[in-house]
Amino acid sequence: MEKIRDIKKALFYAIHAEMEANEFYRAWADESDIPHIKKELHELAQWEAGHRDALCAHYEKTFGEAFSRDPALFVEPALQVQADEFRNSYALLRIASTAYLSEMRAAEFYEQLEEASSGEAREMFRELKEMERNHMATAKRRYIEMREAIVGFRAF
Repeated sequence: MEKIRDIKKALFYAIHAEMEANEFYRAWADESDIPHIKKELHELAQWEAGHRDALCAHYEKTFGEAFSRDPALFVEPALQVQADEFRNSYALLRIASTAYLSEMRAAEFYEQLEEASSGEAREMFRELKEMERNHMATAKRRYIEMREAIVGFRAF
């Protein structure tokens, strides 16, 4: 990723990314008619909503203005995946895999923001980076457990 120079723009982008991730997981959940998949996706959406809310609060506090979404802003293509791809028996594996990769990219992004910030902003981005890393670990654990249940053995 390119070095972050403008924290306001980076924060603006981060909020959009969290909003789109939340909307992605919610739309995917709405497409599912399998209760445990719907539950998993709603939990992922809640993770992203929490990040969005924390970032919006920081944005308003730091810049003295409410965040306003830019409908023309384009965020990470991986978040634009269509939910109907995941209707087969491996849907939970795909959810965990997609979540892991998404959380990894977010952790990397927040690490850059942390390095480019100071004070309260630096601490907030450090906390978000750690949350994303914890979500990565959760997604990986779920992936391993689900894969083991589907294929009948532990591959990792």
